[in-house]
Amino acid sequence: MSNAATSGVLDILSDLISFQSVSGHSSEVDSCFDYIETFLLERHMQVTRLTSNGFPSIIATSRVTKTPQVLLQAHVDVVPAKDDFFKLSEKEGKLYGRGVFDMKFAVACFLQVAHALKDRLDDYDFGIMFSSDEEIGGKNGVSYLLDKGYGADVCILPDGGNDWQIEATCNGLWIVRILASGQSAHGSRPWEGRNAINNLIEGLSEIREFFGELKPLKNSITISNIQGGSAVNQVPDHAEAVLDMRFINAQECATHKQAIKKILARRGLEFATVGFVEARSVDITQPDVASFLAIAEDVTRQPITKTHSFGTTDACYFTEHDIPTIVLRPTGGGAHSDHEWIDKAGVVQFYEVIKQYVMQTTKI
Repeated sequence: MSNAATSGVLDILSDLISFQSVSGHSSEVDSCFDYIETFLLERHMQVTRLTSNGFPSIIATSRVTKTPQVLLQAHVDVVPAKDDFFKLSEKEGKLYGRGVFDMKFAVACFLQVAHALKDRLDDYDFGIMFSSDEEIGGKNGVSYLLDKGYGADVCILPDGGNDWQIEATCNGLWIVRILASGQSAHGSRPWEGRNAINNLIEGLSEIREFFGELKPLKNSITISNIQGGSAVNQVPDHAEAVLDMRFINAQECATHKQAIKKILARRGLEFATVGFVEARSVDITQPDVASFLAIAEDVTRQPITKTHSFGTTDACYFTEHDIPTIVLRPTGGGAHSDHEWIDKAGVVQFYEVIKQYVMQTTKI
């Protein structure tokens, strides 16, 4: 890879990190998108900028189409950090800054690909999609865009699969709000009431016991929020809790959902689904995926192994639309922390992988 390309990727990444594009901070997100839109237009890409409920997105394609052969996808929104962390720094071969790993490194690589191919865009059929709401669910970004008819034969979304591992399988997610009702009474005469918190806790304990031991590669449950009652000397007549449940595959999810619904019904507890995502898998032998892995192995000179992801990303929306999605990224860590980092050499290699894949796969 040329020194100019390496410098280009790192200069773009430095610019991107400087934008404090925290989810929902519209002025900084808009400024970041202004930078991206100008960059892409100057490289002769076909650019469309859309907004859903105040969240902007950008779609750029090498040709006039909503469904390019290969789609490169990344989000620009980040979680909060101290002001001095919105400046790219380097130490011992590692790059530091908010969003450097999650996931502005990918934005920089994608933009550099557009720059490298700017004089021969007609020879290729690829697109780039940037969203701004992944950290808070993705409904107004990727989900919105796919529902409007945008898509591809294959998507590359490097928001998981750390250490050059491809995310072959991914947990499903079910977030539920449980509501308990009771009858209020004076705290000194609890027998005259019906304590909603007691009923809620007993139901939560039964559900928690059903999950068994919590450890990697098993279904998991987190009681992420609980509240109830109005006064310190009153039997509470209402209580609620939020459960964050993860499942290793679709069958486990279906089995647990059925059992949990029975527990809630038996105890007279109501529930409402806050969020649901099916467990995801990708066939790594599929030609579009296998060719990507071959290029990655050639560039990095290491085998690309499979991994299972415990979290979820915008890849779930592509799965809903039957679009194979490659989730893989270089070595890094500390996402959402004050020591977020990514391997500098890995960023350079990732750019080279993406460029070669686009050139080999989408040549017209």
